Amino acid sequence: MNKFHLVLFSLFLVGNAPLLAQKQFLVCGDTKVLLVDYDKSKDTIPHIAWEWDASKDEQLPEIYRTRKFRTMDDCKLSPDGKQLLVSSSSGGIAVLSFPDKKLLFLTEVGNAHSIEFLPGGLIAAAGSVHANGNSVEIFNPAVSDKPLAKDSLYSGHGVVWHKKKNILYALGYDVLRAYALSISDPTKPELKLLKEWKIPGKSGHDLFLTANGKQLYITEHTNAWVFDIKKEKFSNIQDFPTKENIKSIGRNKAGQIIYTEPEESWWTFSVKFINPGRKFGFPGMKVYKARWAQL
Repeated sequence: MNKFHLVLFSLFLVGNAPLLAQKQFLVCGDTKVLLVDYDKSKDTIPHIAWEWDASKDEQLPEIYRTRKFRTMDDCKLSPDGKQLLVSSSSGGIAVLSFPDKKLLFLTEVGNAHSIEFLPGGLIAAAGSVHANGNSVEIFNPAVSDKPLAKDSLYSGHGVVWHKKKNILYALGYDVLRAYALSISDPTKPELKLLKEWKIPGKSGHDLFLTANGKQLYITEHTNAWVFDIKKEKFSNIQDFPTKENIKSIGRNKAGQIIYTEPEESWWTFSVKFINPGRKFGFPGMKVYKARWAQL
């Protein structure tokens, strides 16, 4: 790990994030990540409460500003709301302090499509189809900007951590996997594949763990599904219509679903909701995913 990354990680826990509003959501696409206040938004016009644009962030080396964050495809706040994880299919992943946008960690993952916070300050990333991708990778920002554990996963698109089960779930092209993660020595984490399931359909897109920890939502080319973790069975999401190529899906504790579906190629210009229904427009932005800031 070079001095640049070590200095960044020394800032990792400043911890002055304000309380998030109860209904806020993250939107990522192009070079941007937005935080939108649902209740302050009017009609279809989103109220942007916070924004980060990688192309304008002078903390980033030029190659990251101009190339590696051109197509932002995932964004997640840490459980304490003090850090933001971002990934881009252009090859960059980063950790920022929230809301002050200090760069804490920066590295490359081939065609990165998903990121996740893990215990012990570790980070998981999924890489899709790329010479340096097709993978699940584990990083420890305090140690190195290189993966300390890695497994092959064709078209890796989703990673989520199940805190109660101590399991990392990962979504690939046609499989859902469960991994055990050993962090007895955080400088040498180990991944062990426990089980995998064939998903109904192909080209897995998104993976989401429900707030109660009992189900996983997955999306693939033809539909969105719910996976019952205990029964190990896939079924239709009862209150979600059959839709193709859903790029992201999530549900908060109140039961409201947030999702994105392409309008052109792989991107959309809007974020949609069900239970209750609503739609916000983001004209001029190629939106890929939207996430509840807190469940």
